Amino acid sequence: MENVISRLLETYEKGKLSRRELVQGLVLLAAGSGTVSAAGFQGSTINHVSLDVGDLERSTDFYQRTFGCPVHKRQGNNQIFFGTSFFVLRPAKPSGRVGHVAIGVENFNQESVTADLKARGVTPIDSGQVASGEGFHVVDPDGFTLQITSATNRGRG
Repeated sequence: MENVISRLLETYEKGKLSRRELVQGLVLLAAGSGTVSAAGFQGSTINHVSLDVGDLERSTDFYQRTFGCPVHKRQGNNQIFFGTSFFVLRPAKPSGRVGHVAIGVENFNQESVTADLKARGVTPIDSGQVASGEGFHVVDPDGFTLQITSATNRGRG
C-alpha cells in the first residue's frame, strides 16, 4: 500500500492529479474493502466487445443465425447478446477490427476510477462515443481501446 500512496503523491506533485482526485484515491485505499484491490479498483467482467463491421445487417444476421443470439437494434449499431455480455456491431471502414473492449468494474464511480488511473499513469480519453455515466476509454500500450464501465451495464441504451 505504501507504493500506491507514493505513486498517488508523485502524480499529484507532477500536476497530473487534482487535490480532489488525490483525496479520493487515499480514501479508497483507507476503506480497505475486500472488493477494492490495493490499486483502488479492479476489473471484474468483460462487459462487451465492439466490432467494426462492413455490413451491419449481414453481420447481425450471421450472429442471429449462427448462435441464436437476441438482438437489440439501436440507432447506428446493433447489440448481440450472449447472456448478460454482448457484442456491439458498428458499421465502420475499415471493417474486421475490434473497436473496443469494455471492462466492467464493480461499484463503478467515474471520478474515483479516473483518479486511480491517473495515479497509475494512465490518462482516460473522451472518444465522444460514451454517454455520460457509462464510463470512458483508455488505450493500452499496443493501441487497443478499452472502455471502463460499470459491471452492471447491460446495454440496450
